[in-house]
Amino acid sequence: MTVMASGVLLYRQAPDGPRLLVLRNRGGGHWGFAKGRRDPDDRHEVACALREVEEETGYAHLGLREDFRAELTYLVRDDDGPDYPKCVTYFLAAAPEDEPQLSAEHEDYRWATPREARTLLGFGQLQDLAERAFAALDDA
Repeated sequence: MTVMASGVLLYRQAPDGPRLLVLRNRGGGHWGFAKGRRDPDDRHEVACALREVEEETGYAHLGLREDFRAELTYLVRDDDGPDYPKCVTYFLAAAPEDEPQLSAEHEDYRWATPREARTLLGFGQLQDLAERAFAALDDA
């Protein structure tokens, strides 16, 4: 059975162009975006995305951009059990001006330029996702 999850790519406009918030996972050390599994109480994928971003960054009451929705599907390698498929739906939203308040799940964050995002995000699908978000922000 496929595990369903949602997340939000948060951005800020800087003088030299948009930046995306990337988070470093405390357990694995890899960089990614705020996301998480859908709970039974989540009414839909948007509710899951907004709950997860608030839990992981402290940002609440975000307005998601209507022109951006992306799905990533991949196989999760699980050392404690069988591998399983996962589908993550991502949305895009402007971040508030204050800095994120990270949950215990993450140990660091950066407001990444397109070049930094490509370097930090170790998985090709995440790199492609970041490029798609930057392109959407350039078109706005």
